[in-house]
Amino acid sequence: MKRRKGWQQRDPHIGPLRELQRRAEAMTRGDFSALGQPVGGTSEIEDLRRAMDVMGAHVEQAQVGMQAYIAALTTAQEAERGRVARELHDDTVQRLIALGLGVERVQRALERDPAVAGERLKALRTEITAMVQSVRTVIGDLRPPALEELGLLPAVELLLKRSADELPRVRAQVHGTERRLDPQSELALFRIVQEAWSNVRRHAQATDVSIDFRYDRDGLHVTVADNGRGFTPQANGRSPRGRFGLLGMQERAMLVGGSVRITSAPNAGTRLEISMPYPGVDGRDPICDMVVGPDALSSEYRSHIYRFCSQACRDLFDAQPERYV
Repeated sequence: MKRRKGWQQRDPHIGPLRELQRRAEAMTRGDFSALGQPVGGTSEIEDLRRAMDVMGAHVEQAQVGMQAYIAALTTAQEAERGRVARELHDDTVQRLIALGLGVERVQRALERDPAVAGERLKALRTEITAMVQSVRTVIGDLRPPALEELGLLPAVELLLKRSADELPRVRAQVHGTERRLDPQSELALFRIVQEAWSNVRRHAQATDVSIDFRYDRDGLHVTVADNGRGFTPQANGRSPRGRFGLLGMQERAMLVGGSVRITSAPNAGTRLEISMPYPGVDGRDPICDMVVGPDALSSEYRSHIYRFCSQACRDLFDAQPERYV
């Protein structure tokens, strides 16, 4: 027994393994300061250390990002509620008020001239039909059925057709071979384009808008550009009116690994550039399968670019790339 104890003390693996144990215990307390630091020993121990670093990096990211995620989710929910409230107040509620007034006029006309009352009832029926369609539009905006059934491009096309007879004129073009994104990314991108289109119509005073979809090797890139009055973007993402439209777009994109960039100036129009990664290796970390954006850490292997959510994941990939490809 003594001989075995002495052998354990001389074993070069014991020190590095105990250091890994100490680091694991530190991570359970929220201490990630040792991430990325070698522990020595054999290559197998270093592989184990890298795997632990990946785990620690993801735990750290989860802790740091949780508050931001909750804030982003809350902002997106409030923005959506505000949009629905505006739609209902500006259209549906006003129509209901007018409908009530119309019913009162019909009641008075029934006593004096039933024929006139009948004509007014026909007009009310037409208004009710239009109101039902308006409510269906609001419901469709909440969860566009065309997006799930047909995909992003047909859903955007239907969105633009609703105002095809109004200014601004819009031109949509597609470059490259269309391919589907994952459902969360398609919904996020549709919402961003929807918000951008709404902002142009309400605030830009533009006469022409172009929406370009470019399917590149690294992801889908969408550009929304107008010739409107423009504005001076602020660093915190607020628009000049104090709204959080741009900030909400950026948060939607970040939640699915994408990015949003805006370029604008007074009297020089506005240009919104959205990038969304494809599902799979091009848009996900090959180690942990997390969604990553086009600006994430990257490494090249066999003429292909792989992106990573953290330095730990990239280190593990670089050590054994053939294992994850």
